[in-house]
Amino acid sequence: MTGTSLGSPPRHTHHASPVHEPPAAIRATGIIVVLTVVLSILAIAFALPAARSKPHDVPIGAAGPQAAGGQVADIIEQHAPGAFAITYYPGEAALRDAIRNRVVYGGISFRPDGRALLIATGGSPMVAQMLTQIGNGIAQRAGLPLRTEDLAPPTAEDPRGAGLAASALPITLAGLLPAVALVLLLKREVWTRFAAAVVFAAGAGTTIAALLRYVFNSIDQTVWGVAAGLTLGLLAAGLSMLGLGSLFGRIGLAVGALLVLLVGNPLSGLNSAPEMLPSGWGTLGQWLPQGATATLLRSTAFFDGAGATTAIVVLTCWAVAGAALIVIAAVRRGGSAPA
Repeated sequence: MTGTSLGSPPRHTHHASPVHEPPAAIRATGIIVVLTVVLSILAIAFALPAARSKPHDVPIGAAGPQAAGGQVADIIEQHAPGAFAITYYPGEAALRDAIRNRVVYGGISFRPDGRALLIATGGSPMVAQMLTQIGNGIAQRAGLPLRTEDLAPPTAEDPRGAGLAASALPITLAGLLPAVALVLLLKREVWTRFAAAVVFAAGAGTTIAALLRYVFNSIDQTVWGVAAGLTLGLLAAGLSMLGLGSLFGRIGLAVGALLVLLVGNPLSGLNSAPEMLPSGWGTLGQWLPQGATATLLRSTAFFDGAGATTAIVVLTCWAVAGAALIVIAAVRRGGSAPA
C-alpha cells in the first residue's frame, strides 16, 4: 500500500509561473526617460512664461490737451509697438483716479509747466519701471522736465517689491499641501478635513500677512486687509484641492497638484503682471485661484482693496465649488456606509 489511499483523488502540485521583468538596464532607461520628461515639463511651465515675458496691451492713461492729439500714442508705439493700450482722460484728476482704482497701471499728464509721469509700483514694479524709461525718453525728446510721482509706492525697506514677488510659491504651497496631507492622513473624517482646511486658511493667511509686514517690510499698515485677502485665496485653493481629493482620492489630488504647479503658479502674474505674460495666458491665470489671489494681494496691499472685485468673485466661486465637491463626497460616503 502506498501513502495515498485508493479512494482519494490524486494531488496535483501547481507551480506559479515566474514573473518576467524587463532587464534592469531597460527599467533604468525607462526611469531616466520619465524623469527627463517630467523635468522638461516643469522647466517649460516655470521658465517659459518668464522667457516670453513682454508687455501686451498694458493699460495706461494720458491726460491733457496734447495727449488728445495722439502725441503720446505715437511716441510710445515707436518705443514699444503693441505694448500698451492708451486711454485718454480729460484731466489729471481723472487719470489719478483711474490709477488708484487699478483701471490703468500709470500714465502721463501734460501740464502747462511740463509733464508728469504717474506710476503705481505697487500694481507692478516691472510695468512701473517700463513706464519710467519711456517717460524719460519722451521728456528728453521734447526737452521738457518730467516729474515722476508714485501713487502706490513700495516700502522704503523693500523698494523693488521683492517680498510680494517671492511669496508666490509659498502661497501656492499653502493652498496645496494641507489638502494633500488632510486627505491622506484623515481618510474618513470628511467634515474634520473641511474644518481643518478653513482654520488653516485663516491662520496661514494671517501669518503670511504678518511676515510681509513685520519681517520682510513689504507692506505698510494693511496687515488685516492683506490677511483677509490671503485667507480667501488660500480657502479657494485649499477647498478646491480638498474637494478633488475627497471625491476622487489620490487621482484627484494628483490632477489638482499638476494644475496648480504647472499652470496656476506660473501664470499668477505676481512677479510681473498678467499683461506681461504670453498673450492669452495671463488672462487664463486670472481665472485660477493663484492669479486671482495675486491680484487681490496687490489690491489690498497698495490700493485699499480697489480693483479687487473680479478677483474676489473668482476666488469665491472656487471656494464654493470646492465645498460642493466635499459635500458630494460626504454624501457618497454616508450612502455607502453600512446601516
